[in-house]
Amino acid sequence: MKKIIIYSIFLLIIIGCRSEIKNKETKIQIEKGTEITKQLKGVVKKNNKKETKKTVDEILGLWVGYFEKDIDDYTKNIYVDVRFMWNRENKITISIDEITDSLIIGHSVVAGNSRPFKGIVKNDTFVVREPGDDKYDGEFIFSIIEDKLIGKWKAYKKIDIQNRKYSLERKEFKYNPDILLEKTKEYVNWNKFTEVKENVVEIEEGEFEEWINLEFATATDKIYKINASNKLLEKSDVENLKKGDLTIIRNTIYARHGYSFKNRPLRVFFDAQSWYIPIHTDIKKEFTDIEKENIQLLLRYEKNALEYYDHFGRGG
Repeated sequence: MKKIIIYSIFLLIIIGCRSEIKNKETKIQIEKGTEITKQLKGVVKKNNKKETKKTVDEILGLWVGYFEKDIDDYTKNIYVDVRFMWNRENKITISIDEITDSLIIGHSVVAGNSRPFKGIVKNDTFVVREPGDDKYDGEFIFSIIEDKLIGKWKAYKKIDIQNRKYSLERKEFKYNPDILLEKTKEYVNWNKFTEVKENVVEIEEGEFEEWINLEFATATDKIYKINASNKLLEKSDVENLKKGDLTIIRNTIYARHGYSFKNRPLRVFFDAQSWYIPIHTDIKKEFTDIEKENIQLLLRYEKNALEYYDHFGRGG
């Protein structure tokens, strides 16, 4: 009997792929002379056995890190090839936008979705809640300990990954057109693959095993050398690139602007970049003239480029 052995692919539904909402951020004008004092009562950081008050300025801003499963349930991981696994973590940005007395207002950006939240500060604990009109809304509970924002999140509804944890660092976002990709995680598009027959082995008389290898769409080392944000690309720069290369070069423009990716393979790839901070879900108005022209050029060639398949990629 002919047996076919195929490397398993477990594709699970990612929680982070949520629907975008309208931008609900508002600008609040604070009259001169009514500013909140620098010292915020009840918010502390713990350092050894000493406790020192955190100021408002030290709390406001962006806190960035990984949004991870709170419980190690390996059945929810995504396995791609025998050497690539994604354990469903996503880079998240928690933005604390305003603190008035004990009220905290902000928003989170993760997996292509931006959600507002508000809540209270009690002693050294922040309890903030998302509106609840999105399937994946929930409650954040966190503290700021030794310059890190550490806490947990729980979804209101029963979803695939209902509980997550996070340990975030305070960072500032600044658009930098000159930044290049680092050789960290491979780009592997597990949504596109082809089956390649390796060999057929006779295990018993008249019985054979056929080994089939899955090869995935990937990119090459050229993605680390071409920058589409700081100079106009020529036809000669892109005409011989594979589709995966063109896709990454184009999406690196978006990553430089802090775009939060819904596409899972792209999200996994860019989350691994140390400089990448997801802060936006709409960046159409942010592109420079150079980037606009390069995006159009890349899209034209990407549409007709050949897909490149490899056993595990050659990105580094």
